[in-house]
Amino acid sequence: MTETTTSTTAAVLATARRAALRPVLVLLGCFVALSAAFLGSLPVLAAFGVAVDIAIWIRGSFVLASAVLLLIFAIAAARGSRSALLRLRIIAPIVLAAIVVIVSIPGFLPDWVRLEQAVCGALVLPVAIIVNLPRTRALFPAKAANA
Repeated sequence: MTETTTSTTAAVLATARRAALRPVLVLLGCFVALSAAFLGSLPVLAAFGVAVDIAIWIRGSFVLASAVLLLIFAIAAARGSRSALLRLRIIAPIVLAAIVVIVSIPGFLPDWVRLEQAVCGALVLPVAIIVNLPRTRALFPAKAANA
């Protein structure tokens, strides 16, 4: 009887975890897609004569890498990994802060790059909030309940 109750509780918890992190997965999927599209558009823009500085290439690469990492952590967290949630809780605000700093430096990057970065920040902001909510953390108990 206890074994059935424990497995039922675990199944309910897993379903709640996936439901709570579904918006995070969607937002981070959009973040990856936007970052990849941005990086993919740079050669086209350069071919048409738009000045694409090395700083834009480097920044775009770092943003895409951080987007992919955040998505990997979110997928693992949705599958129940407590350590992946911890990584996501730490790294999402750091990525957001880096984006805010880059967007706020006047003249460092062209306005079209700053706009793309602002949209990326708008996608990461709710992620940083959702994963740090007490109700989200409650879905990842420190230890499995012993009967």
